[in-house]
Amino acid sequence: MSDDASYMSFLNRANADPKAGGHEQANSTSESRTKFDPTNTSSSSDVSSETLPASLKSLPDITYTSDTDSPFEPVVFSYSGSKLPSVSDFEKCLSHKGHTSGSVEELSTQGFDPRNQYQDIIARVEQAGSGGVKVFRVEVSRTRAEYYILTLGERKLIGVVTKAVES
Repeated sequence: MSDDASYMSFLNRANADPKAGGHEQANSTSESRTKFDPTNTSSSSDVSSETLPASLKSLPDITYTSDTDSPFEPVVFSYSGSKLPSVSDFEKCLSHKGHTSGSVEELSTQGFDPRNQYQDIIARVEQAGSGGVKVFRVEVSRTRAEYYILTLGERKLIGVVTKAVES
């Protein structure tokens, strides 16, 4: 970069919003992106606002803090059980949505939120259904995970999901 104009052009391109268009985003050669990429917010695309309770229609602007900060997004699963699912029941719900996951583990709400940062989100999920709340951690890859906070609705599981990068 031999002159100021070239340098300014470089800075403008580097600081441009990639979502505004005009730029092609290069894929990493070390790790391919998946539909579970934490920068991809398409997980709630199949959730219609009619199926959501009022407490989940407009979530507060709270992000889950990990190596990347991701928003909480509403999620709905078909479920005919009369109580919150076990790990194996939740794995079946995920497989029906086409989610090929690694391990699934159940967490306590205190284990998920030891500093009480997400109490508003947990309370909203609890208001959305009946029967309490369960938190599941789904391993997507060695460094990526999804956290589901769920409650029991009428013939469905209702809640939120957030994505995390944990290196």
